[in-house]
Amino acid sequence: MKTLQKLWWLTFLRGVILLILAFFVFRHPVNALMGVAIYIGISLLITGILQTAASIGFKDLFPNWEYILAGGLLDIVFGFVLLSNPALTASTLPFVVGFWIMVSGIMSFSDAFQSKKEGNSLWALSMLGGVLSVLIGYLIMSNIVVGVLTITTWMGIGFAIAGIVNITIGLKLKSLK
Repeated sequence: MKTLQKLWWLTFLRGVILLILAFFVFRHPVNALMGVAIYIGISLLITGILQTAASIGFKDLFPNWEYILAGGLLDIVFGFVLLSNPALTASTLPFVVGFWIMVSGIMSFSDAFQSKKEGNSLWALSMLGGVLSVLIGYLIMSNIVVGVLTITTWMGIGFAIAGIVNITIGLKLKSLK
């Protein structure tokens, strides 16, 4: 705890940086989405390289190392594709996110029926959440502008909340005796 108290300013600084990042996301949502697209491409490239190296280097440990190798090579290819055209990646993100939200909504909706059979009194809430998720996912998928604004707004809100929390923790650590 003493070390955290001495380094309170790092937590405070992280909070300030997160608030600045939130401001940037709200001010430039398209650029923020492009940044996410580039981040995803780089992440796929790195994980693909590591997975490929691990599958070759430790093939004695993995009985089906060829599948791991194939997955790593696919990640590398997708990473290069995403990085070669970040604008295309950014424009497809709302579709991917919307589709993911719709699928999770459908799963929640269908789980509500099982919850009802099991006597869970909150099954209707799960059903409502599933329906709302499907509708929100559809809205994100059907209108790119709405999708971009939705994704970047939630990113900005997340950065802002994390920034405020970090600043608060940093100030609390500073004031501890």
